[in-house]
Amino acid sequence: MNLHYRHGRTLIAVLIVIGAGFPLFELPGQNVDRTPGGIISIVSRGLYRAAEIDKAIVPLMEDFPVRPMRYDVQTYDIRYVSTDHDGSAAEIHAQLFVPIFTEPAGRPLFVFGSGTTGIADGCAPSLEQPEVRRWGYYRENMLAYAGSGVITIFPDYLGFGDPDRPQRYFSKLAEGRTMLDAVRAVDVFFETSVRAADGHVRPSGHAFVGGYSQGGHAAFAAADIGPEYAPDVTLSGVIGFGSTTDVETLLREGPYYAPYIFYTYMKMYGDEIDPESYILPRYFADLERDVMGMCVDQFQVYYPFDGTKLYTPRFYASLYEGTLVRDFPNLAARLAENATGLSGHRLPALIVQGEQDIIVTTPSQTRFVEALREAGSAVRYLALDDVRHRQTRPAGFFESVVWMESIASGADVR
Repeated sequence: MNLHYRHGRTLIAVLIVIGAGFPLFELPGQNVDRTPGGIISIVSRGLYRAAEIDKAIVPLMEDFPVRPMRYDVQTYDIRYVSTDHDGSAAEIHAQLFVPIFTEPAGRPLFVFGSGTTGIADGCAPSLEQPEVRRWGYYRENMLAYAGSGVITIFPDYLGFGDPDRPQRYFSKLAEGRTMLDAVRAVDVFFETSVRAADGHVRPSGHAFVGGYSQGGHAAFAAADIGPEYAPDVTLSGVIGFGSTTDVETLLREGPYYAPYIFYTYMKMYGDEIDPESYILPRYFADLERDVMGMCVDQFQVYYPFDGTKLYTPRFYASLYEGTLVRDFPNLAARLAENATGLSGHRLPALIVQGEQDIIVTTPSQTRFVEALREAGSAVRYLALDDVRHRQTRPAGFFESVVWMESIASGADVR
């Protein structure tokens, strides 16, 4: 059948083919709306029954309580337009999860950012196959949100699937724009007649951003830059699961992520970032080969977690003594400008922290929460006993659903 797709001032006739794996539409290059959030293509990826989701999420939830899913979920792959840190246009691939309702319903939207998976194209979160290589059971995690009634979109970070640039790892601007443009893209999606296949649901106007580890950094980036970059997007709240919002703190507490940060910043900022000064010759010699050749399950074994075994003595001393501004001013400036969350956005926040987290420690997270409150945000802070970094998502899953629903219903979460 033919569908008339309207976005902005453009009306385009599009051929629709219904069926899993078939394009619902793909616009010729000259017809793509290149404004941020414009949709390039939509592909239907199939339907998941609630009972199927119940079984699929068992490994994700580990020993944490599991409640039956309430809704079947229709899934899609979409590609949309966003903007890199330098203002250049980029294309983002995302997975969209839409709960199916029997009656018309407005539902909250949740944009979720993954934790670190790597920076090369083959490490894109959407490519995870848990039965082969487990990075986080991300698809199952998103199905669980949608099965609970929340429209959910899961974007790959900017740079994935792009041969001209690696993932913009811990880039405040690139990550934040990716998240905000995901909200715009979902709005465009539901402006089309494609929504007829989605069982009456549509966004209610309450959009939340959140994520795990790096994804918390991305979510708070969206909160920070939203008023300037996307004044048309209204966010209702931010959620962080083991959020790594301060990049300098991550270099101290999780050193094996450092080579990826240094390599990315070198690609973004040029000669002012000098990884040879920060990491030992053994790890600098083949830096590009290593970071572009290993995903998270590999580099966490290859790189040491002990900073004394990774960093040069001078950099190690400066990092842990707090003298980066004096000793490595260019790097210090870039680390500071890419910290997220404390702009004074005043959005309510839910922070889930594991007391056994060694990637971002509880004292560091607590300091962030205190600063976030001082900046004007109402924060619900869950510091959970016996919970590790990766367990923050299953441990805080149902709390996060209830928290979003409470805000969407108008409850005061202060």
